[in-house]
Amino acid sequence: MINPVEHAKAYPFPAPDYSYLFEAGNWSALENDEFDVSGRTPVLAAGSNQSPEQLARKYADLPEIGPIPLVKGYLTDFDVVYAAHIAGYGSIPATFQNSPGTTVSVFLAWFTEAQLSRMHATEANYTFDRLTNFCLETDLGQSPQEVFVYTAKVGCYNHNGCCLSLTEIPAINRKFFSATQTEAQSFLRNQVADRMDLDEFVEEQITDNVIRVGRVAKMRADAIEIDYPRDTLKSF
Repeated sequence: MINPVEHAKAYPFPAPDYSYLFEAGNWSALENDEFDVSGRTPVLAAGSNQSPEQLARKYADLPEIGPIPLVKGYLTDFDVVYAAHIAGYGSIPATFQNSPGTTVSVFLAWFTEAQLSRMHATEANYTFDRLTNFCLETDLGQSPQEVFVYTAKVGCYNHNGCCLSLTEIPAINRKFFSATQTEAQSFLRNQVADRMDLDEFVEEQITDNVIRVGRVAKMRADAIEIDYPRDTLKSF
């Protein structure tokens, strides 16, 4: 059984560096663009939604929901940064942010209606948006004319006045300082609970909802606004 603290510190969880097909907890490489995307919604994955390990958790009780193609891509003028909240499992999760000149590695997930409905149910701290201005290149197939994203409601985690990128998500011409999850947790610990052991700090976020909500309130107080152009379709 995985240690909850180590699990929280492992965010955004391992992801391949190529397109893949996820189904019933397993995944395999996508070798071509012959998969059928008719009736599916293209959603850009930030953070843990890029990881088959996280998808396996989110769809664990729905093995019959069918395959999900995830196409490797490159999104220009964006980056993936830490959001100004803490997940119930203790991690500081991710969101997209405007970053002119940066090209960040992404996955484009093609969801059926049922798959998208389940994903919506796991994104309580986000809005579901349509990007109104984007440049996306994909390894397989043509880039869709419209794409959708989950955007953190509370904005971006403020680290010394700037957004903080995820080290594990590759990017070219990155403008923001980057950090691993452990480093980001250390920065937050130093802000709100200095000199506390880091593992104890993360464990409190997992086991004590009152403490976690209090820390999130402090993160929200100086959160950085997300400013990429989008139409919000749903708020969860």
